[in-house]
Amino acid sequence: MEQQQGNPRPPMPPENYGKRMWQLWGPILIKWGIEFLVSLLAMTALAMAYQLTDPAAFRAAMESQEAMFDLYDRLISSYLEAGTLIQGAASLVIIPVMWIFFHQDRVKERRLGIIPNKKAPVWKYAAVILMALALCLGLNNLINIGNLGASDEVYTETMNTLYSAALPVQIIALGILVPISEELVFRGLLFKRLRERGTFLQAALYSAVVFGLMHMNMVQMLYAFILGMMLAYVCEKYGSVKAPILAHMTMNLLSVAATYAGLMDWLMEDILRIGTVTVICAAVAASMFVFMQRIEEKPDIPGNNDQNGGKLAAV
Repeated sequence: MEQQQGNPRPPMPPENYGKRMWQLWGPILIKWGIEFLVSLLAMTALAMAYQLTDPAAFRAAMESQEAMFDLYDRLISSYLEAGTLIQGAASLVIIPVMWIFFHQDRVKERRLGIIPNKKAPVWKYAAVILMALALCLGLNNLINIGNLGASDEVYTETMNTLYSAALPVQIIALGILVPISEELVFRGLLFKRLRERGTFLQAALYSAVVFGLMHMNMVQMLYAFILGMMLAYVCEKYGSVKAPILAHMTMNLLSVAATYAGLMDWLMEDILRIGTVTVICAAVAASMFVFMQRIEEKPDIPGNNDQNGGKLAAV
């Protein structure tokens, strides 16, 4: 899945180092900036709400350091309780901004004469859903079998915060908005921009490492890196950012539903049960990978009769 055989990419215009770094990291920095501003607005709104509902506490905070710390703790607690809602609101702002950048990149590709990968037919997206379900459940089973979550307090606190919101908020924020915003940033922009100048493996590794590091705790870093490689792969094979968006939404919705239904607790009651499910997940994921390997992503080029052009290098 390296550079397309018989389809040499047009030479990219030279860019200075600073412009290149901004092209790669600009979307991530903008994403951080939007998240910071939304968080700041949320904290300000919470402070104003406390001031209106409990003015005595604010007056006491102005007079006593102990009361000030108590008010601060209450504000932080309320902010964390609303964390999933705030994350969803930030994603709602990020999506149109990143979509503009994504669209501009596609216009630039056409201007430079870059022929994009063929888009896979809709019916083949079923494989994306099945692979996403299998990898999500299988990897979470391994995390629970290895008791990795218990050894990482930050991971435990993050999960408790995310899943403390009301179920409709979790579905909309975690299941829909966050996957769309993250896929536009990490696969739609970062991966595709890296892919313009390098091999699939280079672009996938770089984008997956960055995607993992963004999650700020060891368990999620490893989990996100593995899934980041898969998301880059389906983006490449299906020729569309819709494939990783669908996969990411599927995984997050499964996580929300499984947590709400207590699926992990049920699986952990019997080591044979969770082991069997994990093996089945591995088999399904492997089968879907084999299926995807047969998808021909190489673009059709008029007049190209190279019989070796359809072969893919091993990833």
